[in-house]
Amino acid sequence: MTQSAPYPARETQTRKTSQILRAFYTEIWEQAQFDRIEDYFVPSSTHPILVADRAVDVNEVREWMLILNRLVRDIKVRFIHAIDSGDWASAFLEITCSSRTDGKTVVVYQQIMSRQSGGLLVESYPQFDMLRFFEQLGQLPPDIYPLLMGGNRLT
Repeated sequence: MTQSAPYPARETQTRKTSQILRAFYTEIWEQAQFDRIEDYFVPSSTHPILVADRAVDVNEVREWMLILNRLVRDIKVRFIHAIDSGDWASAFLEITCSSRTDGKTVVVYQQIMSRQSGGLLVESYPQFDMLRFFEQLGQLPPDIYPLLMGGNRLT
């Protein structure tokens, strides 16, 4: 009898990068299985990195997920659009969750580019709308973009 591999990201190395991303967002973001983060990334990359100072590493992912989990709950990630091109994928995501403080719904968008090798993520470049996220949590003033574009300073 054949047993399945213990790590979903390694089960099928023929997955498209966007499929790996979908599994990652389901298991890590939505199900909060933070002990599985390493299962999605190449342990120590010997692969060349596109932009070394912008790539996300496993420790940063874990830290961000712990912070996010303290601020919000019931995270749902919807892939609005994803494009695969060889080892690379680009995706536009809608993230819906609830504030732990007051229960209000928070909706934020993220774009991500990532590259995989052998069924694992080698590099990842997410762009998360932090301003809109913290605005909806009440940690920034409403209409933060017009305020900042108008030259206002936050004090």
